[in-house]
Amino acid sequence: MLLGRTKPVRDRVLAIVLATVGITLGVILLAAAGAAVGLWEWPPQPSSGFGVACGLLGGAIVLFEMLMLPRKWLRGKRLGSTRAWMRWHIWMGLIGLPIILLHAGFGFGGPLPATVMILFLLVTASGIWGLILQQWLPEKMLHDIPGESIASQIDRLGHYHADEAGRLITSLVTVPPEAESSEPVVVGPLAAELIAFRDQELVPYLQSGSYSRSLLATPSDAQQRFSRLREAVPPAARSVLERLQELADLRRRWDEQARLHFWLHNWLLLHLPLSVAMTGLMLLHAYRALKFW
Repeated sequence: MLLGRTKPVRDRVLAIVLATVGITLGVILLAAAGAAVGLWEWPPQPSSGFGVACGLLGGAIVLFEMLMLPRKWLRGKRLGSTRAWMRWHIWMGLIGLPIILLHAGFGFGGPLPATVMILFLLVTASGIWGLILQQWLPEKMLHDIPGESIASQIDRLGHYHADEAGRLITSLVTVPPEAESSEPVVVGPLAAELIAFRDQELVPYLQSGSYSRSLLATPSDAQQRFSRLREAVPPAARSVLERLQELADLRRRWDEQARLHFWLHNWLLLHLPLSVAMTGLMLLHAYRALKFW
C-alpha cells in the first residue's frame, strides 16, 4: 500500500525501514549542524527556544495526524482522496518522530512528559508495524490462499459445506429412495465409523474451523485420516472421500485467511486508542509547559 504494488514486498518493507531511519537521522543531523554554527544549543533542551519550537511543530503534526479520524467520519464529503490523506499521514508521522525527539532532548523528563513520550513512541512503532503488515499480508493471502473468501462470510460458508459433507456421508451409509441397489455403499462397522467421523470431526471442523480443535486442522493429520478412510471404503465411495477432503482443505485455507485478516486490520486496536490517549496527554503537557515557560 502506498509504495507501489509493482515492487517486491521485501523492497517495500526495506523502503519503510530506510525511510524511517533516514528521515530520523537526517532531521537530527540537520539540527546538529544548526547547533554547530551557533543557531541553537546542543543537545537541545525542552524549555529552550529551539526545544519549544520543536514541541509546537511536533504537536501540530500530531494534531494533523489525528485529523484522520474526522476524515473517516466524513468520507462522503469532498476532502481529498483517501490515498492522498494516507500518504500525508505516513510521511508527516515519520517527520514527527525526530522533531519530538529533539523537543524532548532525547530524554523523558518528568512523569507526564515521560508518559507522553512513551505513548508517542508506541503510536509511531504500531503505525510503522501496521504499514509493514499492509505491504506483506495482502500479497501473502493472494498467493498462499487460493479460494480466498470474504472474511465475514467464512463461518456461513463453513456451515454450508458442513451440510454438504453431512449429505455426502449420509448417501454412503443409507439407501436413497431413487437408488437401484437395496444396500448402502458402506455398511457395517465402517458405516458406523463414517457416521462418527462426520458427527465428531468433519462437521464440527467445517462449521467452526480451528476452534473445533479437530485433528483435521493439521494438514498432516488430515491427510493421514482421509488416506486411511479412502483405503477402507469401497471404490465407489472414494470420490466422496476426495470431495470431503477438498472441503476440509478449503476450510483450513479459510482459517489461515482469517488469521492473516486479523493481523492485517487489528493492529488498529492498539494504534488508535494509544493515539487518542497520547494526544490528550500531549495537550495537557503543552498547556502546563507553556503556562510556566
